[in-house]
Amino acid sequence: MKSMYRQIQPSMTMGLDQQARELAAAGKDIINLTAGQVDLPMPETGKEAIRRALDANKTFYVPATGSQALKKAVRERMGWQEGELLISAGAKPLLNAAIACICGPGDEVILPAPCYTSYPEMVRLSGGTPIVAPGDPKHDFIVTGEVIEGHITVRTKAVLLNNPVNPTGAVYNHEALRGIIQVCKAHDLYLIADEVYSDFVYDSRFISLYEYPELRERLILVNSASKTYAMAGLRLGYAVAPAPVARAMGAYLSHALGCPCSLSEQAALAVLAMDGSYVDAMKIVFRDRRDKLYDALSKIDVWTVKKSRGAFYLWLNVSQLDDDIRFCQKLLDQEGVALTPGRAFCCPGYVRLAYTKDVSILMEAAARMKRFVERSYSNSCTVNS
Repeated sequence: MKSMYRQIQPSMTMGLDQQARELAAAGKDIINLTAGQVDLPMPETGKEAIRRALDANKTFYVPATGSQALKKAVRERMGWQEGELLISAGAKPLLNAAIACICGPGDEVILPAPCYTSYPEMVRLSGGTPIVAPGDPKHDFIVTGEVIEGHITVRTKAVLLNNPVNPTGAVYNHEALRGIIQVCKAHDLYLIADEVYSDFVYDSRFISLYEYPELRERLILVNSASKTYAMAGLRLGYAVAPAPVARAMGAYLSHALGCPCSLSEQAALAVLAMDGSYVDAMKIVFRDRRDKLYDALSKIDVWTVKKSRGAFYLWLNVSQLDDDIRFCQKLLDQEGVALTPGRAFCCPGYVRLAYTKDVSILMEAAARMKRFVERSYSNSCTVNS
């Protein structure tokens, strides 16, 4: 029997990011818009907390699912009063643990798509089968409860929903969430919610799935400090789940990971205690980047581009120009701009841009992209001046 691990594909996002980094290290002029990480400095209070922790020699193990002090801080910051909390080294281990603990060989997890590139592989790592439920591009790729219900079989165990959505930047409203909740309850499914971009919603109020009390017995909700506090490299995530699932996830993490980083815990304790001014200021920066990059790219007629409502990505339809993987490779080779093909997110024909650079760099990237399509696709498109 072929090992499931031989079937796992490496992350296309991280692969392209690494390729762009290697080119830059070799002296190439590269604008890397692949990686979804905040480029702003983390709060000073978090840095100071790490320095104090080092001086106090707080470099030893913490409990496998995180310290009680940090769990208390997360409850207060997130408003998670019911369910059991888990702390881990980022959101990914928590999502992996959730899937592994409710999904066995042959079981199915429905993935509203486009979806984060690691979701299908996480399901495969558990021995399960990822079932992609495509969203309608005419409606911002939002996947309705009706669409999800059409993909349910006797093997379905869960739905894994990312909101706001990586890669499209779409944000699910109350009507869409309510439809998904009703389907999950009707079919006794778990709803695994990845809300790591919850603090990056620009034009409306974010609605967390935790706001629906009737769902909490079937809800596994994951968030992290990575995006909100520019702490991606410190790897600190948190989750809330029903007690039986949380205990199973804790056991899984104790063997697979050990425990969170003690220094990252100290940084998280500090930043979670801050007021909202840091997050508010960061949202202003990212909204300005979104607006300016969207305006620049929407003037180029060869693609359609969605103005994201959340996260920090723009989503371009390049299907009339080229295969999305070939498009990204040619753009990197010819103009030194690194993007991520939609195929990585179960949606070929599109590309993702992360607006995680200064506006001046983003405008240069837009200018290079315009020049690229004028040179490479002049016979099949018209580009506005």
